[in-house]
Amino acid sequence: MQTVRDDLSLESEFKGAEFGDRRLNRRLQRIGSSVVAQPGKEFPHVMDEGELEGFYRFLSNEKVDFARILNPHVRATSERIRAAGLALCLHDSSEFKFGGEREGLGRPRKYGDRSFHGHFALALTADGTRTPLGVLGVHRWARTESSPTKLRKEGELSYRDARELPNEQDRWAALVDEAEANTSNAKLIHIMDSEADDYDLLAKLVTDENRFVVRLCYCRRLDAELMGTPPGQHLKGFLASLPTRCTRTIQIARRGRNDAERTRRHGVRQERDARLAFSSASVVLRAPSYPGADVPKTIRANAVYVSEIDPPEDVEPVEWMLLTGEPITWEEDLLAVVDFYRARWVIEEYFKALKTGCAYESRQLGSFRTLEHALAIFIPIAWGMLRLRSLAAHASPERSASTVVTKTQLQVLRSEPRCRLPGRPTARDALLAIARLGGFLPRNGEPGWLVLTRGYVRLLEMERGFRLARKATGDG
Repeated sequence: MQTVRDDLSLESEFKGAEFGDRRLNRRLQRIGSSVVAQPGKEFPHVMDEGELEGFYRFLSNEKVDFARILNPHVRATSERIRAAGLALCLHDSSEFKFGGEREGLGRPRKYGDRSFHGHFALALTADGTRTPLGVLGVHRWARTESSPTKLRKEGELSYRDARELPNEQDRWAALVDEAEANTSNAKLIHIMDSEADDYDLLAKLVTDENRFVVRLCYCRRLDAELMGTPPGQHLKGFLASLPTRCTRTIQIARRGRNDAERTRRHGVRQERDARLAFSSASVVLRAPSYPGADVPKTIRANAVYVSEIDPPEDVEPVEWMLLTGEPITWEEDLLAVVDFYRARWVIEEYFKALKTGCAYESRQLGSFRTLEHALAIFIPIAWGMLRLRSLAAHASPERSASTVVTKTQLQVLRSEPRCRLPGRPTARDALLAIARLGGFLPRNGEPGWLVLTRGYVRLLEMERGFRLARKATGDG
């Protein structure tokens, strides 16, 4: 059984890369070790002059590509999923913005920067703890030309012609296939927000018998003949007319201004408790007027409708239409589907770990190619940040501190008054002590990934100092 300490040792996520050159394989491991120790600092601050020169040569080397850098982490992620047996696979995109001119990047919606997009598949345990297991794939692209959708809106393409061209929407289906291929001996439940609401994608998920939960944003047509419903009835009206099967109070997460701008569909909101009503039905959806090639005219799936009971005034009420292949027979089935979807917010935290914890958007690299290679290095590090918080929140009280920190690290933590370790510390005691090194205050609730990472970096620095001092005195 893998120990938590193995999870904290991120250097292992860089082992086993194959560039066809042993020197490049070793170089990636050295780079990974350097960046892991201080992920938020600029490269010149974590490497000496010789290492830095080698790092830049590595990023520009023709034998180096994104997939080869990331492959060791993807393989390790697949092993963790296989051990878990079942995992949630969260799909979502994020835009990475950089100041100044960068070769190969596109323009974001707001002028002044350059940017590219990444579409990620992040795996979590499906056991309710939502423990991050790693990244299964990433698609990257820069918007250097007008998309078929934009050309259609500008009247330069018909809807039918736009549907026949490659589109950014294709990334959802492509990453489903990639994630499934990378976990052939394990089971995934694909979780997607409303941006993924595309009939071709939904039909593919159903036809391929993938497990999925997708939030819908379009009010799709029902097949009246197959469902026995009035002609012209749409999904939302049908679901809203169904009797409530169960209710539950859940905590709605805060949505900040940056998150609201990113989604463009929802406004800022404060964290609150919401009383939700659940209803469900098996449905048959009709294809749009211009479906993709070889797409079935109808698809059968289960739908779960979630609506807020007595929402506060001047607040956008919760309303979700979830399409899924998961069962909806019992009340527990409905609650499970909704809980699977609610796990989606973890990928937003992952993007924050990349952008804030790893300071990725501040990297001074001059091209799309070198930036995406650096992204591949930071992907497992950002996962480690998120993983550390999950371990702190769910560490079993029976586990010893020795399962999460080394003997030397435990000595360092004991020597630091602010850590306040008990005589026989547990794994959770040790992880909270690490959080205190990062500035965590118990009155603030559970420690977040940023404060835990800051504390872990501080622990590594103190451990180095401890070893050097012991060596100088002849005790090492």
